[in-house]
Amino acid sequence: MYPQALSRVVAVQPLLDATERDQGGASRQAFENLRVGQTVSAVIRGQTKDLALVSIEGQVVSMRLPRSVESGETLRLRFAGHMPQPVFMLEPPETEAADAPQLSQTARMLSEIMQRVPERTPPTLTPPAPLLPQPPADTAELAFALRNALVRSGLFYESHLANWVDGRDSLDGLMREPQNRLPAEIAARVAADGDAAPKQANPLHGLLTQQLQVLESPQFIWRGELWPGRPLEWQVQRDDEDASRNDPTRTGASAASAWESHLKLDLPALGALDVHIRLDAQQRFSIRLAPAAAATVPVLQGGQSGLVERLAAAGCTIQAFEVARDADA
Repeated sequence: MYPQALSRVVAVQPLLDATERDQGGASRQAFENLRVGQTVSAVIRGQTKDLALVSIEGQVVSMRLPRSVESGETLRLRFAGHMPQPVFMLEPPETEAADAPQLSQTARMLSEIMQRVPERTPPTLTPPAPLLPQPPADTAELAFALRNALVRSGLFYESHLANWVDGRDSLDGLMREPQNRLPAEIAARVAADGDAAPKQANPLHGLLTQQLQVLESPQFIWRGELWPGRPLEWQVQRDDEDASRNDPTRTGASAASAWESHLKLDLPALGALDVHIRLDAQQRFSIRLAPAAAATVPVLQGGQSGLVERLAAAGCTIQAFEVARDADA
């Protein structure tokens, strides 16, 4: 007669186990010589209801298996000990165990996120409020606000942490980034709204997706207002081909890359304006101003020489500077 099956299933993760028992204890004696961790072969002899009849070490016993099997199939079991009945863990096939990559939980999560990322779509930063409450008093104020919009966006938080450890970044600056600011805001919503806030999507999940996108393809868009009523769309991207064209022997981190900025803005006196800025691998700037209105072209051209002089005084090497409407190019 076949031994009766144990009434409960003992689960051992990550491999589901199968257990068996017989009334007279014969099966326990049959497996007394097995060492814990020892691998044995088991052959499926048949099935009855939800139990499989398995031949192990010359003994036929009944087991509850975690997957469907067929008669004649050979399984690999690992002996887990007597509890007090003999317990075995079902192992994956050798080919599956050898070929399948073993990913950590974090790696699986990152892989799932990247599979949901739209292709060829750069991440877009959309701040909730204008950069400045009013038009800036000087260009330095506007430049500082634009710099902080990118630097403290959270996209580069981990590198800033490393800089802080080396004394090259401030704790105050790190605390202004979303990774440190948003958890406090979420906690405040929980305190104010009770259970309503936890049901909302965590904004840090979206930021993590954007960070992965930037790592895969270094480009992103900032879209918001400079000050109330003055929208700006600012796209930044890296051009690795520039480095390989200038020096094919330099690749990866050792190669200097070109960076391109494209700004679309609407200014009070100049109207709609596109600004194209390129910084090549030799740290030379190429700048193109493209106003929408033809009347703005001579205004910009009149101030071109003065702007070039100020850029040179600031240490910028100007390779090219052009003022022209896109329609006239």
